[in-house]
Amino acid sequence: MSNVRLLARAGIGATAIAIVAAACGGGGGGSSSSNSSSSAPQTNSAGAYTTYQPSTKRGGTLQLLDSSDCDYWDPQRTYYGHCWDLQRLISRGLVMYKPAAGNEGTKIVPDLATDVPTSPDGGMTWTYHLKSGIKFQDGTPITSADVKYGIERVFATDVINGGPTYVIDELANDSNYKGPYKDKAGLASIETPNPTTITFHLKRKFSDWNNVMASPTSTPVPAAKDTGDSYTNHPVASGPYMFSNYQPNKSLTLVRNPNWDRSTDPYRAALPDKIVITMGLDVNDVDNRVLANQADSDVYQTGLQTASTAKVLSDPSLKKRVDNVVQPTLRYLAVFTANAPFNNIHCRKAIALIVDKKAQQLARGGTNGGGQIATTMLPPTLNFYAPFNLYPQAGNTGNVAAAKNELKLCGKPNGFSTKIATRNKGKEVAQATALQADLKKIGINASIQQYDASQYFSAVIGIPANVHKQGFGMALTAWGPDWPAPYGFLHFIVDGREILPQGNSNYAELNDPAVNNGIDAALSATSKSEQQTDWTNVDKAVVDSAAYIPLLDDKVYLAHSSRATNVYVDNAYNGAFDFVSMGVIP
Repeated sequence: MSNVRLLARAGIGATAIAIVAAACGGGGGGSSSSNSSSSAPQTNSAGAYTTYQPSTKRGGTLQLLDSSDCDYWDPQRTYYGHCWDLQRLISRGLVMYKPAAGNEGTKIVPDLATDVPTSPDGGMTWTYHLKSGIKFQDGTPITSADVKYGIERVFATDVINGGPTYVIDELANDSNYKGPYKDKAGLASIETPNPTTITFHLKRKFSDWNNVMASPTSTPVPAAKDTGDSYTNHPVASGPYMFSNYQPNKSLTLVRNPNWDRSTDPYRAALPDKIVITMGLDVNDVDNRVLANQADSDVYQTGLQTASTAKVLSDPSLKKRVDNVVQPTLRYLAVFTANAPFNNIHCRKAIALIVDKKAQQLARGGTNGGGQIATTMLPPTLNFYAPFNLYPQAGNTGNVAAAKNELKLCGKPNGFSTKIATRNKGKEVAQATALQADLKKIGINASIQQYDASQYFSAVIGIPANVHKQGFGMALTAWGPDWPAPYGFLHFIVDGREILPQGNSNYAELNDPAVNNGIDAALSATSKSEQQTDWTNVDKAVVDSAAYIPLLDDKVYLAHSSRATNVYVDNAYNGAFDFVSMGVIP
C-alpha cells in the first residue's frame, strides 16, 4: 500500500480482541459503559496485541494529526495504507477487514454484502448480495449499480488514477473499456441483474478476489454525484461519517452521517461524534502534540521520530502510551533503470553494494525504532518468504571496493552526478542524507530533492515521464502487501507489464522476463513447494537486478493520547492503530 498502503498481513500473530459495537439504531448519540485499562497496547513474542482502554462509549471529538494530506479521498484512487483505514470511516465496500487487534484484523467479513462469498467455479465467478436498508449520506438507497459504477471508474485511468488496478487486470473481456466517462455501456464482466445482486466474471481463476473487494475499490459511487477528478474533494459517504469541512493539506472535519444505519453495520464502532484531522504539520510537532496529550494520534503511523523515541524511553509515564510494533512494510531504494547511467546494471549494482544499511537503520531510529535490516524484497511476515543475501557486506555497512569495481564495469570509474528523490518527512530526509554520504565514498555526487508526501507517489515518482524529465537516479520509497501473499506485495512494484504512464508503482520501470515469467509460474503452481520455489526465484531476480534495493523491514514506536479508547494494533493496515474503532473519553 504504497506508497505505504497495505492491507492484510500474515505470519505476525494470532489472538486478538475484537470491538463490541453498541447495538443501537441510527448513526449518532448514545453511550454504554467503559471498561478501562491503564496499559498501552502491547505485543508479545507471538504478535498478539492487547487493547488500550477498551470501551463502547460514544461521544467527544477524536483529534488526529498528520504532516500531509491523504494522496486522495476518492476511494478508487487512494493507495496509502493509513488512508485505506480512514476510508472505512466514510466508505463501505462489499466486504472489509474485521476491525480487531492482531491477526484477527486480517479476516474478511461482510460489509455492504450479506456474506463473504465463495466462487462456484474455482475463482472465475463471484456473486455478492447487498443488505437492505443501506443508504448514501443524502438518503438515496445504495444499489448494485452504484458498486458497479464505482469499480468502472478505475478503468478511466486518464481521470481516476493512483489507486490499485487489480480489477482492470482480472475482469474478463473488458480490456478495451475506458471507463464510464467515455463508455456508457458499462462493463460486460460485471452483471447487476437486480439492485441487490452483483456478479463478477474474471478472465482466470483468482482465489484472492475477496481481498480485492476488501479494498476501497468496491466502494459505491452515485453516478449523479461523481465529479471525476474532483470527487476527492467531497466523496459521498456510505459509512458512519461524512465530510463537513475540508481544506486540502490543512484540515478535515468528519461528522456523523445521519443516514448511516448501525443495524446494517455491526463492525464499525463509530464512537466519536466528530473527527478532526489537522494536516501540514512538522513531524516532530506531531509527535510532541500527541505525547503532550494535545492530540490523540498521528495518522501516518510510520513511527515516532528519533528525538521523540528517546524521550519516551526515558519516561515511564509515556511508555504506557507507546507500542513497539513490527510492521510488514519494506523500506527500499528504487533505482531508475530508464535514466542513464542506471540503464546499466553495473551502475545499479554499485549502489546496491555501497549502501550502508546500518546507517539507514540508525536514520530511522535504530534497531527497535528504525527497523530490521532487509536483504530480500519479500518481508519476513509474508507467506513464502525465504532469506537470502545477494550483496553481502561486512556488518551491513557497505562494500567500497566491490562497489568501485562495479563502477568500472559500468564505464564510470570516477563516479558521476545524480539525484535522490524523497518525501520531505524527517526520517526519510535522514535516510537520503545517509545515502548521499555513502555515494560520496565512490565518487557519486548526489543532490537530494524533497517533495510533499501527499504528492510524492502520485505526481512525482509515479509518473515515468516526470522521472525521466527530472533526471532522478534513485528514490526512497516503501511498500506493504495488499494482502498476505507475494502476489499482493510484488505484482504492482516489479511486474514489467504493470508500468503505467500515471499512477505507476513500478517506479524503477523494471521489465525483466525472469521476473514477469516467474510471477506467472508462481500463480499457476499447484503445490506449496512449487510456489515456494517460484516466489523465491522471483524475489532473487528482483534483488539481482539492483533496480530495487531492500533496506529495512519496519519496526516502529506508535504513540497515542491518554484519553484515547479502543486503541489496538491490527495487521490489516501496516501493523498500525485502527482508527475505525478508536474513541475518546469525552
